[in-house]
Amino acid sequence: MSAAATNAPQQRANPEKEKTPPKRINVAVGPETIRALEAVIEREGVSLTEAVRRLIGYGEVVYQAVKQDGAEVLLKTGDSTKQVIIL
Repeated sequence: MSAAATNAPQQRANPEKEKTPPKRINVAVGPETIRALEAVIEREGVSLTEAVRRLIGYGEVVYQAVKQDGAEVLLKTGDSTKQVIIL
């Protein structure tokens, strides 16, 4: 076994991803969304496609927590805590 194979992180298979092939979508987004995508691209050094995937993933986590679980979203920085209201 090669060193690369030995040191590769274990990845869990996601059965849902294996069943459903990726879909190509075409959407129009506003300037705020473009700025958010550009920030992720610049800060994390990823492609536009990966930035979209990450922001959708983050949004899904927040959406499920708030809309399905009834959770509150709090942003804590040092001694300051702010509540985020999701409509």
